[in-house]
Amino acid sequence: MEISETIKFRDICSLLNRVSKTNNKDKKCRIIKQYYASFCKHRERFREEQKMKPDMPEDGRSSFYCILRCLIPKSDNAREPYGLQVPTLGRVYIKVLQLSSQSKEAELLEARNFCSIRGDYAERVYRILKPRCSNSPSDLTLKEVHDMLDSVASENLLNTENVLTKLSQVASAEEQMWFVRLLLKSMQLSIAEQRIFDLLHEQAKAMYQACANLSKLCCHLADNKFTLVNGNLPQLGNGPAPLVVDITPFEHIRPQLCEVFPGNMEQIMASDVLYMETKMDGERFQLHYKDGLFKYISRNGIDYTNSFGSSYDDENKLTMKLKHLLPIDMQSIILDGEMMIWDRLNQKYREKGENTDVKHLKEDRNWQPCFVVYDLLYWNGQNLLGIPYIQRMYKLRNLLREQEGVLQLMKSEKILSVEDFRAKFQQALDQHAEGVVLKKQNAVYRPGCRNGGGWYKVKADYIDGLTTEFDLLVIGGFYNRSRTFVESFLVGVLKYISHQQFEVYSVGKVSNCTQQRVLLNNTLKSHWHLLSQEQPPIWYHYRHTSAEGRPDVWIEPRNSVILQIKATDLNPSGAFALNMCLHFPRIQMWRNDKAWHECLSLEEYQQLKSNSNGGGGIKKIVKRNVSLEDFIGNQSKRRKMTPAEKRKLGLLTYEKQFDPSNVERTSQLFEGFSVCILSAALNRRYTAQYLKSLVVQNGGTIVENPLPNNPSCIVVAGDISIRVQALCKSQKYDIVSMDWLLRACEKQRIKITPLDFICTTAEVKEKFAEVFDKYGDHYTEFVRSKHLKRICDAMIVDDVPDLDDEALNELENLIYPLKNFNFFRNKNAYFYSIEPDSIHARLNFQWHGGNVIDDRNLEEAELNPDEILSKISYIFINLLQFDKGEFLPWLHERFSAQHLSHIQIVSIRWILDSHKARMLQDIKEYTWHDFD
Repeated sequence: MEISETIKFRDICSLLNRVSKTNNKDKKCRIIKQYYASFCKHRERFREEQKMKPDMPEDGRSSFYCILRCLIPKSDNAREPYGLQVPTLGRVYIKVLQLSSQSKEAELLEARNFCSIRGDYAERVYRILKPRCSNSPSDLTLKEVHDMLDSVASENLLNTENVLTKLSQVASAEEQMWFVRLLLKSMQLSIAEQRIFDLLHEQAKAMYQACANLSKLCCHLADNKFTLVNGNLPQLGNGPAPLVVDITPFEHIRPQLCEVFPGNMEQIMASDVLYMETKMDGERFQLHYKDGLFKYISRNGIDYTNSFGSSYDDENKLTMKLKHLLPIDMQSIILDGEMMIWDRLNQKYREKGENTDVKHLKEDRNWQPCFVVYDLLYWNGQNLLGIPYIQRMYKLRNLLREQEGVLQLMKSEKILSVEDFRAKFQQALDQHAEGVVLKKQNAVYRPGCRNGGGWYKVKADYIDGLTTEFDLLVIGGFYNRSRTFVESFLVGVLKYISHQQFEVYSVGKVSNCTQQRVLLNNTLKSHWHLLSQEQPPIWYHYRHTSAEGRPDVWIEPRNSVILQIKATDLNPSGAFALNMCLHFPRIQMWRNDKAWHECLSLEEYQQLKSNSNGGGGIKKIVKRNVSLEDFIGNQSKRRKMTPAEKRKLGLLTYEKQFDPSNVERTSQLFEGFSVCILSAALNRRYTAQYLKSLVVQNGGTIVENPLPNNPSCIVVAGDISIRVQALCKSQKYDIVSMDWLLRACEKQRIKITPLDFICTTAEVKEKFAEVFDKYGDHYTEFVRSKHLKRICDAMIVDDVPDLDDEALNELENLIYPLKNFNFFRNKNAYFYSIEPDSIHARLNFQWHGGNVIDDRNLEEAELNPDEILSKISYIFINLLQFDKGEFLPWLHERFSAQHLSHIQIVSIRWILDSHKARMLQDIKEYTWHDFD
């Protein structure tokens, strides 16, 4: 028996409700901590009843795991992914609740454009379930609920439908809401995972980071097995002391990761002896062995044993070839390394990006998996995580035999000096390596750790000025999961002949994670073409057969922008139009100072990707050799930038140096004026460079800062930036809009009105008040329709008084004294029939100002339904399709005698004839009185 069988799901829902509805973070923590304390007492009683001895190790049957996986379901890796999207879940619920596919409830449940960032889907389900579900809190146990979730995780839609059907029959609406949240792994508790871990134990988070196993963590909590590394070992980082994880073969261990090289080699060497390894470009894997069986686990904990073999007997698998390479006395082992692809024909490693997958290699090719080992974590029952790196390496070299292309050991070289490292790093670059890894000799193995672990990765693109930057054209985009935002771009090079003749070729995919990501999206948004609806022209070259290289949207180059991109190198790839693509690309800045055709050309790109030495190797995009200055001295360029520095860097894309000498003057419109461009409007494709060129072209002089109290200085703003807001707040400057500048240049006339200003000083306001009213309308001059529309659009809505129906009717009668066509204004009606003639009459009734009340209004109303029914003045019927025997029972069932006292039953002909005559007809001729 498990402890989850003694816990009711309704009690867990009650706990989750309390946490969710509490606003204070500390109170949330207290609620969870109190529950955990009561659970521990319940656990003691449970173990006594089950006759479990106090010294009996926890095996998971009585641990806190069943509760914890409800609090933080995203961290629970034991259950397979549900594979459920919100629309799929909605369609299942529509079927379970037997809703009409055309109903509003079905539309809400299917939620095609639902975004989890903006709402809680489970809350939406709850609102629809509440009036339909009369179930009281159920007797479902937590064990039964977890079994249901396991059933859904089988990715069988029929299982999901059966589970939700059963749940709707026995569980309350609130319980179903929390079940949906568990399915979507979105609990809406507003409390961080870190705080929940800290409530359980100070080292719980470190334990989870190491093994990513909630069940194991809860067993350790129950048995209090947390232990620290021996205090004699050095503390390598600023974080907590490294935790010795109780690892066993066949259980996933999170690999230790490398932090980015901080820049100062002398400082790192002063703290410990360093060893250098080549950084491999493969897939991180762990090899586990025990009792004659092998297991291969990826970096993310996925089991790929079927790809490499579980025993020596698996033919044509990697494991079969390891038989004579592993120790004879081996009982158990865990190796950490990189799974590479070995080309038997060319006797070299293949690159990861060469349209290959080491986990699914075809047997008929000359490629085979090769495991490159660079750490020993476990040997014959002994946990080796806590011993220094140098000792693990020494032991590893004495255990394994190497065979080229099958099993190889990572060779590590001791770094003797900074100059020694520079020479070895340069050699690695010359040999086309991805980079190198530095490891401190006393570093222990810290699973899941990146910073402070004593491992550092160094790549050419980490060093300023060492690699080539690419100015590439955005030619496509990839949506996020909710399809609300373009989260990455397809970039390419241009074969340019003229503005009418060109071709584009895709070369990579880069994440849209810049400071200007929203602005970039808004700038390009109106120019995207959906690939599913409109195929690109023949000059648009991309790999349509590749999911990675096939964008969701594409764009005409003339409407696109150029991004400056930095990459590690160029790698073979089958995902893009050109066979060499960018490896690890990152956006540096948006080059809005360049026209679209000034991007990297196809010819220039071909030169960069030419093979080195003609041997088929990859030519790195390194511009120069490394120097000692790259690794010593002032390394401020490698330190983390402050928020202010980041903002300044972001402004570089806006504030390129402007050279007026390159602009030809064509008019004297602004002669004698100095113009300050505060901001442009990039989302409308107007850059500061363009506006400044426009001013100089028309005879003006550019100044970088506004000149106060200077009538010859024109201050212009497009986007309302922080700087513009600050200047407006000071009320020292008259700032005109960018639209005025564009209009003045187009018409070659300087004419200004209050509507052209973003903000004005008190003096200018007084001058304008002499000839303009408060809305910007001139007292004596006639205005054109376009200008009148601008005046009306600029009117502040708050100045318009709220009008009730009677006041609005009175105003309409004043405006239309002879004939007011809104003759059904203030009249509320209910339509009994829904056939075409009644629908036609209903539309005419609403067209002339009438208000229709139907059953949906009654269901969704916040008011008492009786209050709404009391507002109905007419019930419209179609006498041509009317059954008196059905109508009268319906009427007396729906409306009370009090309601019927002021309701008239009227033929729809009254509406149709009034509409035809363009005036209200006498209702007496259309009223129905046959109640007998």
